[in-house]
Amino acid sequence: MKIKKDANHNGTIEKYDLLDVYFFRDLVKNRFFKPAVNLFFFIFLLVVIYFGLSSESDLRFHGGIPFATTMIWDIWHPLLAFTVIIVGRLWCFACPIGAVGDWTQSIFSLNRKYPEKYRNLWIAVILFLFIFAAERHLFMFTRNPPNTAYLLLFFTALAVIMGAVYEKRSFCRYICPIGLVLGVFSMLSAIELRCKSRKTCQDHDIKECVIGTEAGKACPVGEFPQTMERNNQCILCMECVKSCSKGNIRLSPRLPGADIIHSKKTHLDEAYLIHGIIVIFLFVMGMERLQFRNTIINFVKSTLPVNSITFLDLYWRNMWAVIIFLLITLGAAGLMYLSAKAAFSGGNPKQKFIELSYAFIPLSLSVYLAENTFRLLKGLFYLTATIGSFFGKIWEFSPDFDTINHLQILLLIAGSAFTLWAGYLISKRISGKDNELQQSMIVIGFIAAAYFMIGLKILTLPII
Repeated sequence: MKIKKDANHNGTIEKYDLLDVYFFRDLVKNRFFKPAVNLFFFIFLLVVIYFGLSSESDLRFHGGIPFATTMIWDIWHPLLAFTVIIVGRLWCFACPIGAVGDWTQSIFSLNRKYPEKYRNLWIAVILFLFIFAAERHLFMFTRNPPNTAYLLLFFTALAVIMGAVYEKRSFCRYICPIGLVLGVFSMLSAIELRCKSRKTCQDHDIKECVIGTEAGKACPVGEFPQTMERNNQCILCMECVKSCSKGNIRLSPRLPGADIIHSKKTHLDEAYLIHGIIVIFLFVMGMERLQFRNTIINFVKSTLPVNSITFLDLYWRNMWAVIIFLLITLGAAGLMYLSAKAAFSGGNPKQKFIELSYAFIPLSLSVYLAENTFRLLKGLFYLTATIGSFFGKIWEFSPDFDTINHLQILLLIAGSAFTLWAGYLISKRISGKDNELQQSMIVIGFIAAAYFMIGLKILTLPII
């Protein structure tokens, strides 16, 4: 790598630009490429919705066509989790729901600014937690094709409404729960979109990436490449690549996790979500183990005021599902906060809680991957068998639970180790004194050990 002196910085690393690979830059800048990709996935979205609405409501008892649930929950959703560390939020480039909002704006939009007081991610955090909290009993998305279709229709309609009312892609920036999770995990991504030289940006009076040109739109999520220091909000739409007349935008490979080590931008909503993902998906993995599941079910049943009313039992479970998820996420974040408060009694425990929480992104992703491992294999096996039957072949596979369980444990170990390493580097950056570094590591080590022991206990429980 070369070091190039910058007017306002000691040096700017000239990184390899993936846009220079063969015809990639020309492809990205082609005005028809992105719309074609969006249209393809929009047609596929319509197919998924059609099959979802055409199927029975519960695959466990009524059979039906599992196409919608398999495509969304067993292939698409796990693939996002397993590919985010390589390609970041690249899915957002292709996303048909975000594209529908764009198409709406091209026809009609009031172009109002999104309300200042809601310019945070709390709505997306709540939507994400609620969807997974209510999945098991209330909506049963993973085994209910019509509800999966309704969920897709809901978010598509929401993107249309927000596109018709607000400017840019406010839905993608502030509401989309998948974009929220991809944004947090993209801090671990092995690629980044940044400007090549900040000095070039500073010397250029016309900020085309901000105002847009005929060649490309203004950044739809309000990012400014000159000041970007993390991946979270960049949806890789490539509009800045199209609009920048200086060719000052690069898409570069890097060491995974660079953002969580170096970025100084931290937010309470993201910190809360990081812990929420860990405990929620540990809990979900626990519910796949008979002993854990029976303990939770027996507890919920013991609180039921009337044992003989079936519909009350159903809604009582729904209520407890939401309450349990709320309590465990609040409890996990609260434990981290109290640990930071005890260690930094003389400082700002809230800020320390937020800053140190970013060290847990690797563990959060590893737990997320562990919970989705079985789903992805099941979905890929289903897809393989379906393709085989189309050609008159019998290709049948079944997941090996012991192998999956070992893989989940390895993911948990890797995530915990990476969290400790990231925690050390973050603590070293934010600590002014040696004792602060030690205190930070005590907090991170204690919480990481707690998560690891809980996860290991759950994953060593028998499946049946």
